[in-house]
Amino acid sequence: MKTENLDKKLGIVGGGQLGKMLLSECNKMNISTSVLDPSEKSPCKSISDKFVLGDFNDFDTVYNFGKDCDIITFEIEHINVKALEALERDGKLVFPKPKTLKIIQDKNIQKSFFIDNKIPTSNFRFFKSISDLKKSFTLNEISFPCVWKKTKFGYDGFGVKILNSTEDINSLPDSEMIIEEVVPFDKELSVIVSRNSEGKVNCFETVEMEFNSKSNQVEFVISPANISEEANKEAKELAVKLAESLDLVGVLAVEMFLTKDKIYVNEIAPRPHNSGHFSIEACSSSQYQEHLRAIFNLDLGDTKHSGCAIMINLVGEEKHMGKVFYEGIESIFKIKSANLHIYGKEETRPNRKMGHVTIICDKFEEAYEKAKLIKQTIKVKSRTNG
Repeated sequence: MKTENLDKKLGIVGGGQLGKMLLSECNKMNISTSVLDPSEKSPCKSISDKFVLGDFNDFDTVYNFGKDCDIITFEIEHINVKALEALERDGKLVFPKPKTLKIIQDKNIQKSFFIDNKIPTSNFRFFKSISDLKKSFTLNEISFPCVWKKTKFGYDGFGVKILNSTEDINSLPDSEMIIEEVVPFDKELSVIVSRNSEGKVNCFETVEMEFNSKSNQVEFVISPANISEEANKEAKELAVKLAESLDLVGVLAVEMFLTKDKIYVNEIAPRPHNSGHFSIEACSSSQYQEHLRAIFNLDLGDTKHSGCAIMINLVGEEKHMGKVFYEGIESIFKIKSANLHIYGKEETRPNRKMGHVTIICDKFEEAYEKAKLIKQTIKVKSRTNG
């Protein structure tokens, strides 16, 4: 029998790998689910109770989808927030709340929110166009190097670029943007925090992220991060402060820079996040279970873990587009501590996230060596190069 809290139909806007992993937890608790996604090849299509094909940027599509659900959540930020607001006015439970999503959708608004709430972050300026940006450089108001970010529709390293010269500016799209000062950081960190409707808050361990310098994508996520307990505490406190300031219900990923002097918040995401995948095997309550506990207003779970967990992203190789195959995938099954996740996307393209592997070990050095071997061995390719 379902509890009263769980006897509600959950609508998930977005049917990618995050939705797939969320559905896995829903199935454990027999939660009725409906998924909205624009792709007939969505990884969620065959495992949700109901699948709706449609554009999640279209007001009517999102609104009509949500009318058939009791609780609506999302696994992607780039969706029609006005439709979510209308559903909320109609009495539907939308978590995280539309007002939270609105802040995250625009990086200018997001960074301004950090400043207003005294969250340490890098200095930045907003520009409406490339011409305005060039004018500012001409007046020596901004200097190289600096970080360019599109205010909207950036993801997985797309919409972010380090600018080192005026030539770099000429290659940018003409759209609204922010320009940030470069932060000389030692490590990039992330904290996943969960919060339910009663305001109860829980944190996973602070993780350390290692990025691919060419694609600006995460290659390895290491939990717990190799940092001092003081830095770990500071990172978690910042994550909790953000969750409370946003009136979050659900999970929030907080990406940060660790410098010699302090921690700066870089960006946030109000949903399960790539930096929290390790929790599926490492923790009693994964980030996906925490998200469900939070939005169904249940007690939050146990997010601690022993030993070390390292997650390796499996992404599409350069120059490979089309029907996917996984070169060297059989090697995973020779590593007893390795846990394989294939997302079910039929076609690959350069840097597309296609799966991940999580290594669970007692010692960091052992796990890290295995992670590097997996990264070198498994290649995500297409049958015919694009």
